Amino acid sequence: MKRPLLIYGAGGLGREVLSLLLALPEWSPQGFVDDGVPAGQVVMPGLAVQGGLEFLNAYPKPIDVVIGIADPHDKATLVRSIVNPHVRFPVIIHPAAVLQNRAAIHCGPGCIITAGCVLTTHIILGDHVLLNLNVTVGHDAVLGNYTSVMPGVNISGRVKIEASTFVGSGANLRNGVVVGAGSIVGMGAVVVRDVPAGITVAGVPAKPLVR
Repeated sequence: MKRPLLIYGAGGLGREVLSLLLALPEWSPQGFVDDGVPAGQVVMPGLAVQGGLEFLNAYPKPIDVVIGIADPHDKATLVRSIVNPHVRFPVIIHPAAVLQNRAAIHCGPGCIITAGCVLTTHIILGDHVLLNLNVTVGHDAVLGNYTSVMPGVNISGRVKIEASTFVGSGANLRNGVVVGAGSIVGMGAVVVRDVPAGITVAGVPAKPLVR
């Protein structure tokens, strides 16, 4: 039997998450939850916004919810605001993703792994990690809670990405580097040394941006 599911976030990523879910026969998307879109507004044919955070926290029965929000800080704040014990955060993996040694890959609640991603072995993904299209993750990598990795990123072996980090499209991370919590890696960056927490790096090789 298909399980009903709501998508939190009716923007671009939320609609992409819907496309992912439609490729998985076990799920039956029921609509969207969004605090910035009026309830009843149709997002995709047959699927409308049901309400916002208040609606979800009052939901009267068990329901699976996927967070379709890319910004790590917004994602973390939202998840902490969902206090309804009926809400569950499933792991969503596109059938075209490759997990080479599934038994040795830990995915925390709410992880989303999209089409074309390749993960090798002994990898830890924290809660609500997003791996967007065609991301590769090497052996013994660790990605912290709420981290979002955009399309085409290559994460080498033994890389540690701490919580609430955003990695832009096409970035490459050298074997063994540590990317500090709350940092941003710009699109196309080549990270060859550790990145301190809370800063933005970009370029080849990646360097801190001076504001």
